[in-house]
Amino acid sequence: MAVEDRPESLELIRKILVKAGYDFVGCEDGEKCIEKYEKEKPDLILLDIMLPKMDGYEVYEQIKKTNKGQKIAFLSALDISGRAQVRLFRLGMPSYISKPFTPDELLTKVREALKK
Repeated sequence: MAVEDRPESLELIRKILVKAGYDFVGCEDGEKCIEKYEKEKPDLILLDIMLPKMDGYEVYEQIKKTNKGQKIAFLSALDISGRAQVRLFRLGMPSYISKPFTPDELLTKVREALKK
C-alpha cells in the first residue's frame, strides 16, 4: 500500500511496484489509509509524511496500535534532521525513503523493509 497525496507520485509508485510483481493499493490521505488498512492487510505501507487530514506520523501511530505484522516505510522529501529525526527515533526509526527516488532505490528499500 502506498499513501501519497500527489496523484502523479502515487501513479509512479504504482507503476514501479506493479512492474516488479507487487500487488498495489493506493490512498491519497491518512484517513483513507486507516480505512483501507484493516480491509487490505498490506505487507508494507509506503507512507508519505506530509498528508492532508492526518499526517504520516499520526497514521503510523494509529496503525502501530493494531499492527498485525505490517511493515511501514516513510516516504518524504523532508530533510530528516533535527526535530523530524528525533520524532522518527521516538517512533522506533522505521524505514525511510527519500524523495525523489529512482525505481531501483524504491525497490531496494521496499525489499529491505519487507525483510525486517
